[in-house]
Amino acid sequence: MTFPARPTPRLAATMIGNMTTAALLATGCVPVKAQETSVAAQEAPTVAAPEAQVRGRSVLHPREGLTVRVPANAVYLGAERFALYGVADCEIHLFVEAGPDRRVRRLYWVHFESYLPSRPDSRFTYGDIDRRMNLLGAVTWVRGSLMDTTRPPRRAGSDTERVRTMIARAGYTLPPYLASARLVRLLDDPKGTGYGRRELMLIHAEDLAERGVTRDEAVGDDPENRLREPFAAETIARAAAAFRVKAR
Repeated sequence: MTFPARPTPRLAATMIGNMTTAALLATGCVPVKAQETSVAAQEAPTVAAPEAQVRGRSVLHPREGLTVRVPANAVYLGAERFALYGVADCEIHLFVEAGPDRRVRRLYWVHFESYLPSRPDSRFTYGDIDRRMNLLGAVTWVRGSLMDTTRPPRRAGSDTERVRTMIARAGYTLPPYLASARLVRLLDDPKGTGYGRRELMLIHAEDLAERGVTRDEAVGDDPENRLREPFAAETIARAAAAFRVKAR
């Protein structure tokens, strides 16, 4: 998959010492995020087992005090928790809906991420790159993008690579293109500035063919695979309707 532009560690640049690097995260749906690329960032610290609990179609995160629910028809593929590029604690929970051929029709990606204490000055910067909306009961930073699974992830060790591996390991395949929306809530940004260290990211993606739209109609020649309007707005609305988020 190839995802949309995303701030640090997804399209914002983060300072590491005197080095600033912007790296695009390939997420066939998700915008692209900038990643730190220093030698230190490549050393992945050890993280604990997944913190959130899954009950049916609900993901409950005790520390963040949030419950995320996906549609009843979704199948849970499991969880991954890892140190993303050595700079962030990343936890992914993945659900899909698929046909009898096990080809994914819809994907629900629930993602908690926070910078590690070793990166005290790092911040996500969605306020610079995404649209601000009030969705799911809070300020949300949104982006509609095309997931392109015909291309490999742009960087080894990315969250996109992890998701592809989870899908393949469970015996499912992805269509060539999916219309996706990324919805981000910064959990330590009560004023809704678009800058913070902790995030809940929700990604919803649907087989583009089922939406009755071609790739060219969806994105044209946009280099970041951003969806055209009004298709982008429709895709974001469908994503917002697919998830339920409740504070506990």
